[in-house]
Amino acid sequence: MNLKTLEGTDVALLAAFVLSAGLGTWNSCLLFNDGIVFVSVGWLGDAWDLYFSQFAGRAAAMLTTFGPAWAARWAFGLSAGAYVILAHVLYFAVPLVLWLALRAVEPQRAFSRLFLATTLVLIYFPTELIVGTGLWMIWAAVLADPARPGRHVALATVGLGLAMAFTHPVIAIMSLLYLIVGLVLVFFRRPFPRRALVAAAAMTALLLAAYLLTSRFLSPTNSSIIHELSIGRDNYVDPAWLLATVWVFPMLPVLWLLLLAPVAGGLNPRWRVPSLAIAAIGLLGLWFAANGTSLLTPIFARYSAIYVLALAVALASTLPAWSAHARGPLMWFAAITAVAAVSYNVDLWLFGRFVDRHLAPGIVNVNDPGRPPWPSQRGGASIDKSLFSKWAGQPDYVRDVVLPDYQSYYQALAFYSFFRSDRHSVLFRLMQPRQWVPFECPAVDRALVRTRDDLDRQFLSFLRANYCVE
Repeated sequence: MNLKTLEGTDVALLAAFVLSAGLGTWNSCLLFNDGIVFVSVGWLGDAWDLYFSQFAGRAAAMLTTFGPAWAARWAFGLSAGAYVILAHVLYFAVPLVLWLALRAVEPQRAFSRLFLATTLVLIYFPTELIVGTGLWMIWAAVLADPARPGRHVALATVGLGLAMAFTHPVIAIMSLLYLIVGLVLVFFRRPFPRRALVAAAAMTALLLAAYLLTSRFLSPTNSSIIHELSIGRDNYVDPAWLLATVWVFPMLPVLWLLLLAPVAGGLNPRWRVPSLAIAAIGLLGLWFAANGTSLLTPIFARYSAIYVLALAVALASTLPAWSAHARGPLMWFAAITAVAAVSYNVDLWLFGRFVDRHLAPGIVNVNDPGRPPWPSQRGGASIDKSLFSKWAGQPDYVRDVVLPDYQSYYQALAFYSFFRSDRHSVLFRLMQPRQWVPFECPAVDRALVRTRDDLDRQFLSFLRANYCVE
């Protein structure tokens, strides 16, 4: 690939990604929610023993995104600050590599552009879906290329299917939806490749079988993780939950409309969305990107993203002129996600400054008497104004908007303050009942035996006392 092969749409999406990656690295965006555990275990010891083994069924995705930083930590003896930066750089490099691979195999630019666009929405939450959807998109691109022989399709289905089996189980849902949409298109005599139906049926069966096997033989042993997985098990297939996520985060339906708009005109000229309507949708998206993006947006985006991406890919693969129809919507999409990245990173920056004011040497309970007051979780209102205008929604923005979004991740504060203070301070709150506890105590004990300095030993001892289960 060279710059001459990049069209304006590619440049816009790529620029939005570079902006998101740069700001995210500067603000250590992975030190929030689940990402902090992925990063921390690579620093503290044997990442597989401490945490990754609890999600062995997703090993391909986790080791692809965080394995290289873990290896570099042990190979080069990095400082904590250098390790955190390198972990971010390598994490953001993964979707770029998948994007380049897509550009090398796709028959038209719909696949790489749809993948990069969807990644822009998910990138701040290190979900295994990023790797899973990237591999799935490469497979779909191979199916859509009529010049490829059938053996290539078979090899891609088996080879990529085995890799996808160790990313995220909901990739099976994407394959099933792709198959259903393909059958509908064939029924209405649309030019959907017939061999893709056979491959999609095979992929769906392979991934469902893999899920049954991995959930049976590679299931976690941490009772807290088992509980959390059982709570969220149905979120990807619960219509009420899916509708709630796009209502609570209004930027999401705008982005999904922009991804689906190009296929409407291609399927039927009368369904073409006028440019003025696209502009109106885009302006609405810019408002919510600036005023409604929060620390929770990418977390909840993943539930609806898989459906939109699979539907858009299935429909776009039948439209050779998709790129022409998509130029305007994707330009708006890139602009919205770029503004959302800035808005999101302002929140991360404000949160970091807030934590800095509370840092003190050693292990500190932020709710101890005599310490500066730590905000408590805000009760939910029937209509939360901060969802639509976050800057003016509450009297104190950091206390009333930024902190409540972070408060439910009780254990993350300890990890965040540990790295934020260069390992000299650990801020924590007492764990509430039924909260997610990431580690098993025997694994922490093994890490303590092999720890390399007193600062890590202090933190691991804290984890042993507070954030592990027997």
